[in-house]
Amino acid sequence: MIIDVHSHEFPDSIASRAMNGMCQRTDGKLWAAGDATLMNHLEQMDRFGIDKSVVCPIATRPGMFDGILREAVRIRDGECGEKARERIIPFASVHPLDPHAMEQLDLIAAAGLKGVKFHCFFQEFSLADKEVWPLFAKIADLGLVAQCHCGADVGWDFIGLCGPREIATLLKNVRGLKFIAAHLGGCDGYPPHATDQVLECGAYIDTSILHRRWHYDEAMRLLRSWPTDRILFGTDFPWESYTEAINWVKSVRDPKDWNALFGDNACRLLSI
Repeated sequence: MIIDVHSHEFPDSIASRAMNGMCQRTDGKLWAAGDATLMNHLEQMDRFGIDKSVVCPIATRPGMFDGILREAVRIRDGECGEKARERIIPFASVHPLDPHAMEQLDLIAAAGLKGVKFHCFFQEFSLADKEVWPLFAKIADLGLVAQCHCGADVGWDFIGLCGPREIATLLKNVRGLKFIAAHLGGCDGYPPHATDQVLECGAYIDTSILHRRWHYDEAMRLLRSWPTDRILFGTDFPWESYTEAINWVKSVRDPKDWNALFGDNACRLLSI
């Protein structure tokens, strides 16, 4: 089984506009392997043998929660088709500055969703800010998974909100949190071995990293050497193609590790 723990899509009505806006924001540093619609995503999953995908929306401002939750529930209830219901795992997202964020977490859990996506650059907060720790503590209490963009971002020219130090600070202060540190734990933009402190704090990392960085020495070291049970296959689709992302992981890790990396670890974490 192959489970992509990190993918994105948008409602059909805004997908083209959203994708164009993100490409423009990064001055051409991003290019897409899909059009970010649900149907295209499912087609790509079929083509490359992806069994399930976690879809990670981002509440880029307070007030977006209701629309994001509605879309997740539509997928959950089969309103977007039986294939989507069976194969898409929708996460929700809350904005840390939303005054109703705590209640929103209760609604996410009540809906039977499995996790919450954060992006510190879009949402303008640091994982090391103690003001957000109660939010993450509640995520832990509810048994939800927190997934966060980590490290540098091609759309911003600074770091320091969600790098290894900030991840470690959060996890040392919020015990029991199931945390996915996306993009190989935020290694990009940081010194070699900085991400190892994330391992010490119990985080998972996913393999989503832009392909032009795949052979970056630290990315190769992390993918090659981290414990098998702490790595999750992720692509950031549609920003990476499935076939290339799969082949990269297979080219680095021993075949005996493939079942764990591609699916078993995600099944355990997400209770699939």
